Amino acid sequence: MKSVFVPFLCLVAVLVVTAIGPPKPLTCEQTQFLVKPCLDFVTDKTTAPSISCCQGLNEVIVLSPTKDERLFVCKCLKEEGSQIPNLDLGRTKSLPKLCNLSKTLDCDRGWGFLWTECDKTKIG
Repeated sequence: MKSVFVPFLCLVAVLVVTAIGPPKPLTCEQTQFLVKPCLDFVTDKTTAPSISCCQGLNEVIVLSPTKDERLFVCKCLKEEGSQIPNLDLGRTKSLPKLCNLSKTLDCDRGWGFLWTECDKTKIG
């Protein structure tokens, strides 16, 4: 019985991994949704970023593992940031440190660490 059970579990594991597949890259809309809780902080309405801001920012970073994905996110946030009145770039750049993030997108330097030179980004 044991000799049949182990191959069966291996087959199930392969099928599950195949069915799930790799995660899809974030869309611009998903990225904007995840960082939306940061708007109050980056427009000087609050004195510190919220927990949901930091969690969303971390999620954007984690879900953008490749250079191309980070570049896409950077450009998306640059475009979005250009439409935000009263955006304080100093506050956006302070987000990774204030949120205690061990990684950043390092898009130099847009939405916090994410923008003005997206085309020359140092991400890698």
